[in-house]
Amino acid sequence: MNKQKFFTGRKKGFTLAEVLIVLLVIGIIAAFTIPLLVSKINNAKFVTGLQKAAYTFSNMTNVAQIDVKMDNWNFDLPTEDLANEYIKPHLNVAKDCGTKTGEGCFGKNYTLRDGTADTDYDNSSDYYKLVTGDGISIGIKGIQGCTNENPSVCIEYIVDVNGVNPPNTLGKDVHVFQTLAHLNAVVPYGTFKDGGYNPATGKWTFEETEVASTNCLSGDAKYCTAKIINDGWEIKY
Repeated sequence: MNKQKFFTGRKKGFTLAEVLIVLLVIGIIAAFTIPLLVSKINNAKFVTGLQKAAYTFSNMTNVAQIDVKMDNWNFDLPTEDLANEYIKPHLNVAKDCGTKTGEGCFGKNYTLRDGTADTDYDNSSDYYKLVTGDGISIGIKGIQGCTNENPSVCIEYIVDVNGVNPPNTLGKDVHVFQTLAHLNAVVPYGTFKDGGYNPATGKWTFEETEVASTNCLSGDAKYCTAKIINDGWEIKY
């Protein structure tokens, strides 16, 4: 046998240095791609929860209208009475915290998108708090002075689509909905212009999609719900 040919024909394996370089490259790629992938998965989960919350409000409104049309709701009632009279009977309530504080219907450490602290909803007596059978936390706040003669925001709803679980961030898993006078619906904040009721037509004026998008991206995360819907139910920020 030709020993020289035998040895020179053997395939050369990877050196330790080459293996380490490959692992380093893989690690760098993973460091960039895995967080993006996790963020995309979480965003999809939050959007699904938001869609479920929107359906919950739509169904609640339709059922409630059979009993008492929203135009006939007494929006001057205290928040607790308002929730018990018109809203709670038409929701699948798994946990009812009322206006009590620290009952665990909402999570802890709520923040705005820039990381600054938001309202501690669980310890706020301004909201009537409950959790639906789907695990959605809802805070209900009546706003005094809303009448048919003075159309404005009648009820504010804070919605955490994944309950007490993090990130508890406005514009991600936390959203703001509203009931407006003369509308007979629950809509995301930013759907209509602030103070945009037109008494001549008896209708509310829709907010421009560009305004909702700009406000969301510039820091007013209450508009992010409208932006998500305008973007085809996607979180693009």
